[in-house]
Amino acid sequence: MSSTKILLTWSALPLAQKNGVILGYKVLYSEKDSEGPPSVQVAAGEGSMSLLLGLLQKYTAYMLQVLAYTQMGDGPPSNPILLRTKEDVPGPPVRMVFPEVRLSSVRVVWQPPTSPNGIILGYQISYRLDSRDPQRWTTVEVGSNARQFTVTGLSPEQAYVFRLTARTAVGWGEEQEALVVTTERRERPQPPRKLSVPQDGVESRRLRLHWVTGGSGSSPLRYFTLQVKELPSGDWNTHTADILYNVTTWTVDRLKPFTSYKFRMLATNDVGDSVLSKETEAVTTLQDVPDEPPVILAVKPTTTTSVLVQWKPPSDDSINGMLTGYRLYYRELPVNTSSFSEAEVQATKNNTTSALITTKSTFKTVSSASLTEFELTQLKKFKRYQIVMTSYNIIGESRPSAPVEVSVGEAAPSVAPQSIRVSAVSPSILEVTWDTPPLETQNGLIQGYKIHYWERDKQNQSEKVKMIFVPDTRVHLTNLTSYTPYLVTLTAFNTAGDGPPSDPRGARTLQSAPSQPSYLSFSEVTEGSVNVSWGAPLTPNGQLEGYRVIYQPTAPVQGVSKVVTVDVRGSWQRWLKVRDLTKGVTYMFSLQALTVSYGPPIKANITAQPVQGSPGSPMETSITKTSSALTIHWSEGDIGAAPVTGYVIEARPSDEGVWDSFIRLLPPSSRSVSVPLERLRSGISYEFRVIAVNRYGYGQPSTSSAALAALSDRPFYEEWWFLLVMALVGLILILVLVFTLLLHGHSTKYKACGTGKHVSTAEESVTLDNGGFTALELNSRTLNTKNSFLKKNGTRSPPRPSPGGLHYSDEDICNNYNGAVLTESTTLTEKPTEVSESELTDSDYEDEQPKHSFVNHYMSDPTYYNSWKRQPKGLKGISTPFGYEECATADTEPYYQTVVTQHNTGGAYTPTGQPAHTHVNPNTNPPGSRTPVTGFSSFV
Repeated sequence: MSSTKILLTWSALPLAQKNGVILGYKVLYSEKDSEGPPSVQVAAGEGSMSLLLGLLQKYTAYMLQVLAYTQMGDGPPSNPILLRTKEDVPGPPVRMVFPEVRLSSVRVVWQPPTSPNGIILGYQISYRLDSRDPQRWTTVEVGSNARQFTVTGLSPEQAYVFRLTARTAVGWGEEQEALVVTTERRERPQPPRKLSVPQDGVESRRLRLHWVTGGSGSSPLRYFTLQVKELPSGDWNTHTADILYNVTTWTVDRLKPFTSYKFRMLATNDVGDSVLSKETEAVTTLQDVPDEPPVILAVKPTTTTSVLVQWKPPSDDSINGMLTGYRLYYRELPVNTSSFSEAEVQATKNNTTSALITTKSTFKTVSSASLTEFELTQLKKFKRYQIVMTSYNIIGESRPSAPVEVSVGEAAPSVAPQSIRVSAVSPSILEVTWDTPPLETQNGLIQGYKIHYWERDKQNQSEKVKMIFVPDTRVHLTNLTSYTPYLVTLTAFNTAGDGPPSDPRGARTLQSAPSQPSYLSFSEVTEGSVNVSWGAPLTPNGQLEGYRVIYQPTAPVQGVSKVVTVDVRGSWQRWLKVRDLTKGVTYMFSLQALTVSYGPPIKANITAQPVQGSPGSPMETSITKTSSALTIHWSEGDIGAAPVTGYVIEARPSDEGVWDSFIRLLPPSSRSVSVPLERLRSGISYEFRVIAVNRYGYGQPSTSSAALAALSDRPFYEEWWFLLVMALVGLILILVLVFTLLLHGHSTKYKACGTGKHVSTAEESVTLDNGGFTALELNSRTLNTKNSFLKKNGTRSPPRPSPGGLHYSDEDICNNYNGAVLTESTTLTEKPTEVSESELTDSDYEDEQPKHSFVNHYMSDPTYYNSWKRQPKGLKGISTPFGYEECATADTEPYYQTVVTQHNTGGAYTPTGQPAHTHVNPNTNPPGSRTPVTGFSSFV
């Protein structure tokens, strides 16, 4: 058997595995470790049990597989076997050069043959004078690992012919011959010139390159090197490195169809390489038939006589030109699909499977390369069709795609299920309900539904499919993740296939208890405190509402085992400072996360003492005080197993006994720190201690300092009592000034409205609350009385108007107070808003008074003028020493009106025409008189 051929034989398939009539066999073969697709040769006919593979590489290992095919397609391949072609004589060694030439010696260098065709056993170097007898050779043999040899004893300035050949077990191979001159006058050669590619030498995958040889540089040329660049952005790559020195044309192969290239060359002699030649003009190879057909993705019946074919275009690298379009070949399959005509079987024997598919087939041409679907119409009902596709350009068609079969007569549903509803049933279950597609769109008998569901934003990772058969239109999707949004689509299907999917509908599963927190750690461990931190649950299963921390000693302390539970509200805080630990006691901490309920706990133990390797106690702790700050001093103690990285200052009020971090973290070089007195509560005594810190943790605290009160030495004019006295003095001066202006204003006589007579000062006074007074009497109540009243009634009076801020004029009185409704008498009642004693204090009341302006409030409110009316003329002087003189007489009955005012504490509203709910003494306030303003006299 030849060294380029392999004879492969196999046995027939068992009857149970045939699944139809065997049309023939395919042999898949490729070189071992090859990454490309395998080559295929076909042995047609069921009786073919052997195949001779030719045109193989000599002494090369091949992987071979055999598979059977029927009209339904290819069967599974056999297990691969490894075979190697036979050994043969080798090809010639390559790249033979003479880098070192002297007058009497030369050194020859070479590389192994590119086609060894076996195992190289050695090399033979032969040489002779070029002018001597061609049969007189001097021969030297070297080992298989030799790559150079030095020949001595040569004559100077003479031309010698050298031959080099390799040997395998079969024999000596082809020779490589070269000429060398024993001279020292040598230089590098000139590059080839006039590189050109005639258009008639351009094909789709190769072209013919021509050039003119340059000067040899007084040393014979050995070979040429060709470099190729693929346009537009490729790099220069060496295409061939051993073109014979005596040729001027070369066929450049292994090119891509419809691709532009540039070429350049260099020559090599014994001295070295020439410079690179000039580049050729851009050359474009011709188009070729596409290498790949389109891939048919789906064939879906659309009606009872048509189908929709959908495909994926071939890759751009396989088009080999400008893709023109596609052809769809389809044919009706016989009822007995296992029987074929003799002509079809013969076509298969002659030209592989594609000939069988295209025999008696009808084709449709899709003349647009951008289309990816096409509808085949006018098919026969209740028939089965086989469909293949090819891609084509101006050169021709590609091989056909894999065949696809489809039944015509019943189409897939054309509309998705309707009225889809998705609702959560539990943390792991969603309920999906729907209505069937409209009857006219079902295109046959609906067999069932496919429910596709996935986690939102994770469709590729989590999509699942559940199939439900009629008549069910409800399904529970189970084993879902808690509190996770899901999307659901539905598809109806019948015997023809699946209909279109519905639009996604979504719902979120219900919440459930979370998983345990991701971690639990401790830091800043001292003999009485620890900082506990934790991580959020990896699967919260809902909205985190908070955490529960439970800690207790692992053994009773003095007979008591105290369990402490701390609920941390909100999900953002994941730390807790615990300060009530006992020195040296080990505590067990348990932590749970909360959503709708608490999840499983994570537990860990910690001992309330510095860890091993932490620093010792700082020494010589002391404290000094100035007028504005406290200064804490200390000195360094035992640093522990690592350098000190800083210091922490802890403080506690002497009356509370709980140490807390006060300053953190001071530099390791610190030995003192100043604390402004403003940071401390005045009048409270504080104790301080210092803790050193290194990479192991917090160390032993220093001894606590002496308790020192946070009192500042300030001058008397900065003390609160002095400022209060000055404020009261200023207030008294303001009140005296106000009273002086009021007395001066009321001493002026008013003219009567109608007659022009003056009204006496006594007649102009107003009776307010429980007493009469000249001008305006301010009845002050002590703070104790006010406090008792507030506490007794649980309320407080609204702010009182200041009489000194009221200004009246005759014009206002005579014009019915700016157009307000004229009434015989107007009663103003104010009901304080009820406020609990714990919510309102005397200080609150005193703070509110300056914020309320009686003048701004009442004088800007038009209804104010209805609340201050003159008394009726007939009632003048009754029970009150002073009264108003009425401008206009009125004989009607007294008319009462309540004005609602907007105080901070609120006011009570009495409907118009109803008597105000004010307790009136009939002996002191007869009908028709003006009702006093409640509580007015207690304003100041």
